[in-house]
Amino acid sequence: MKSESSCPPADELRQLLDGTLSGERQQICTDHMGVCVGCQSKLEGIATQGTNLSSVVESLHESQLPANSGYWVAAQALEAAVEETFIPRSSTRRSDMSLNFLEAPSDSAYLGRLAQFDVMRVLGRGGMGLVLEAFDTRLQRNVALKVLDPELANDDVARQRFCREARAAASITHENVVAVHQVEKSGDEGLPYLVMQLIAGESLEQRLTRLNKLPLREVVRISMQIAHGLAAAYSQGLIHRDIKPGNILLEEAHDSVKLTDFGLARVADDVKLTRTGFVSGTPMYMAPEQAMGEEADHRSDLFSLGAIMYEMCAGQPPFMGNSALLILKQITDAKHRPLRELNPQIPEWLAETIDRLLAKNPADRIQSATHLAELLEFQLALMKTSEDLPTVCKIEAAKEAKRNRLIGTAIGVSFLAVGLMAGIFLANRPKPEVAVVPADAPPEIKPVAILSANAGTVWSVAFDRTSQMVAMGVEDGSVRLWDLPTKTVKATLNAHRAAVWSSQFAHQGELLATAGDDGLIKLWNPPAAEPFKTLKHPNAVRGLAFSHDDKLLYAGDREGGLRAWSLETDQPVAEAQQPSAVYSIAISPDDETLATAGSDKTVRLWNAKTLAMKLPLDGHSGPVYGVSFNHDGHRLASVGWDKQVRLWDTSSGLLVKSWDGNSNDIWGVAFSPDGSKLATGGHDGAVKLWDAQTGELLSSYLGHKIAVHTVAFNNDGSLLASGGRDGSVRVWKNE
Repeated sequence: MKSESSCPPADELRQLLDGTLSGERQQICTDHMGVCVGCQSKLEGIATQGTNLSSVVESLHESQLPANSGYWVAAQALEAAVEETFIPRSSTRRSDMSLNFLEAPSDSAYLGRLAQFDVMRVLGRGGMGLVLEAFDTRLQRNVALKVLDPELANDDVARQRFCREARAAASITHENVVAVHQVEKSGDEGLPYLVMQLIAGESLEQRLTRLNKLPLREVVRISMQIAHGLAAAYSQGLIHRDIKPGNILLEEAHDSVKLTDFGLARVADDVKLTRTGFVSGTPMYMAPEQAMGEEADHRSDLFSLGAIMYEMCAGQPPFMGNSALLILKQITDAKHRPLRELNPQIPEWLAETIDRLLAKNPADRIQSATHLAELLEFQLALMKTSEDLPTVCKIEAAKEAKRNRLIGTAIGVSFLAVGLMAGIFLANRPKPEVAVVPADAPPEIKPVAILSANAGTVWSVAFDRTSQMVAMGVEDGSVRLWDLPTKTVKATLNAHRAAVWSSQFAHQGELLATAGDDGLIKLWNPPAAEPFKTLKHPNAVRGLAFSHDDKLLYAGDREGGLRAWSLETDQPVAEAQQPSAVYSIAISPDDETLATAGSDKTVRLWNAKTLAMKLPLDGHSGPVYGVSFNHDGHRLASVGWDKQVRLWDTSSGLLVKSWDGNSNDIWGVAFSPDGSKLATGGHDGAVKLWDAQTGELLSSYLGHKIAVHTVAFNNDGSLLASGGRDGSVRVWKNE
């Protein structure tokens, strides 16, 4: 047994820790450290007390020390402290974390109960606590519950920060961000938890583990959607701080990106800063300023996104090592390996974009998520497959190409210059004015009926031929059939396993078609409780439309697929594919033209008999959510993400008129049967009625408190129905 006098002094331990001990003494101290528990404890104390992580990282030299260097033994002690920082631990093992905060289950099939939620299973465990899958007994839907670790909940800073950041995250409403429905506290102990949208699918981390690297189009598409989600958060003043593949979810139905855990990384930051002086994060994706313990801002998230984009392209992160310290050293000091050396198939523009995102100095990076999203959208559009277009479209395309050449000449020939100038333009362009109700507008109109689903968001609404029945498609997969005169439910159809995106009545009879996230199209004879026919579509169907002779049923899906189904043979008679998700479809009154709204900012007109594309209508600056033909089919209205209402000439494909619509995304649009009016429903909760010729605002229907997703007129135009996130359909008199 070695005596205490033979132990190296504290100065030598510090030199061993920072790598400056001479070679002979280094070897002696290394051998001693292997057998002396007391010195191991001293070294760990030196490593974890009074040592700033940034100074340790800065002290590491570019050259690698020999494999037998005593530095590595010393670094192992510091590594333990670093792991404690980056992988927050509890005195209780995560795998054994108790669920005793749950109440007794209402049914033996459940693990327990939390407020009105029946907990079904544990989805995951992490540094912040548990994620549970549960059934909301009030709204009749499955949700995810994120419960703060009871140990962290005992920390006032963590508990207060969790609630504050969670409420801020709940303010983000965007298709690329996991929706936070509620922020609650359970029982007498006040354990905080979030009620979140349940996403069926896999994380980007799981996909990369499975596939290693992704195809170019997937890299660009996923990165673009991440950037859009970040932009939505930044507009609310929120920074993520822990962007990594595990926090990026890919929705199973249509592979849409969903970002999760906004703001919650800061909870861990506060706790760790209090306990250790270190900051939280995931080393492989941390920005240099985070690794140095400096303040993070939105550009730190963009660095992390650049690291993820690099990994999707190369199959490996830009900075790697067998320890957290080595990774942090590379992030702060080393240049990443050129991406095209690892994957020559990556185009130069993308490699340059990723290089800019991975700049050590935040000022050298792309400065906004919106700018990045615009750059990626532009490049994704260039990847589209070219198609034969009618003469009029070729003329318009030539004009657009000429305009682009003039713009390109004005701002320079390099892509980098284009990106910088585009960022300046986008940052300074005037925002569209929000439409307001004129002072002399009619007074607010009250609904003639309020039909409540009590089962989640209403995604579709339709009147039958007689205007006596209203069908509402609901998030929980059900379709409620309401008798309008009595305002009572005639039948509840258990139609689909997930959200009912579309419900449409046939033009001639009482036939009802429904389509859902489960990829099924069902045909019903209301109020019969069972469908008489089921058509299996390849994936989730977002839009449905009957031909006016009721012989064909058109369906558009989230993968861009388009089918015309024969209702006589139950087989597709025509198929087509567009490069983006189909959000809604509409058929012209003469059954000659089909219109689709796309996630790629494009409206497309198709030959309704053959599904050959006739015209693309470009002009929206974001996804298009709704389309509607007027009474003679000569005009098409489209609405979407950019808050604009656009009217198109369907014979030429030219834009006739556009105006500022709702104050946020516009989800639904419908022409009145006589074509004189146009109704829109938006994310701001307003339903608006416009003069279809002039764009003048005629009326505002303000009963919904949150997003309106669907609007529809009855056959004679005397009634207008709207449905949305508040779980209700409101029926208004159109006067």
